[in-house]
Amino acid sequence: MPVFAAAFAADLLSKTWAVQYSQHIVFNARANDLPRRLVMSAVAIAVAVVLTRLVGWRGLGRPWGLWVGCALLVAGVLANGVSPYLWSRGVPDFIHVSDGWVWNLADFEIAIGMTGGILSIAAGAGVVYVREALVRLRPSG
Repeated sequence: MPVFAAAFAADLLSKTWAVQYSQHIVFNARANDLPRRLVMSAVAIAVAVVLTRLVGWRGLGRPWGLWVGCALLVAGVLANGVSPYLWSRGVPDFIHVSDGWVWNLADFEIAIGMTGGILSIAAGAGVVYVREALVRLRPSG
């Protein structure tokens, strides 16, 4: 919950700052889709719960990276979902990534959340695999 709250607040505060002080704002005026974002967030949390149970059964330990990633993902998704309610012109994007790509902090939270959550599960699985392989290689007796 602290990661979610910090990420959600950081996104909205950075958008507020950018709208007030930046001259390079691009407002994304797509339709508000907050209800769909709420459903997507619930699905992400449900997947995290299922994966947590699965990795627990497999001996991977506690998947902290999965939950940090899920919190970042949900915070970014919901922060972009509430932004059209706060800014009538749409979602403020102000981080120019490349030609034609302008993002905000929530977009990075979404990307890092998804990637980090998946990589943390993969890393945990790799550690368990190596640990079990080493046990099999030891001579018994």
